[in-house]
Amino acid sequence: MAAEEHASFLADPHSWVLFSAILFAIVGWKKGKQPLLKILDGRTARIKADLEEAARLKNEAQELLADYQKKHRDAVQTAQKIIDNAQEAALLIQKDAGQKLEENITRREGLLLERIARAEAAAVQSLRHQAADIAAAAAEKLLAATMDKRGAKLVDEAIEDLPKRLN
Repeated sequence: MAAEEHASFLADPHSWVLFSAILFAIVGWKKGKQPLLKILDGRTARIKADLEEAARLKNEAQELLADYQKKHRDAVQTAQKIIDNAQEAALLIQKDAGQKLEENITRREGLLLERIARAEAAAVQSLRHQAADIAAAAAEKLLAATMDKRGAKLVDEAIEDLPKRLN
């Protein structure tokens, strides 16, 4: 039975297909192992290079991020200094403006007091002139009234007194 089984094994086409497949696999492994390993090694090298490139890019990105964060902090500090300087300048301008306003008010007050004094002096002078005019008019009226009463008598006395005065 063993010979029959052996003969039937060789006569069976499935056995030859199995044998051919095993032989093909062995020959394919022997001949295709190097190119397959070369392809896999190439792919591994590409993946490794991509990973290294990704790590390098990640490091660059982190450095750029750190650089931009530092620049941002510097910009914020610079902006704060500018704001502080502007506030100080505004306070100085405000103090200066207040001082100038105070000086302007004092100067204008002096000018107004001077104008008032001049107007007061002019009013007093005008009142003196009016009082002098009124006094002169009153004296004139009084003299005219007195002259009307005593005018002829005074003229006579003055004429009599004239020779004494001429000597």
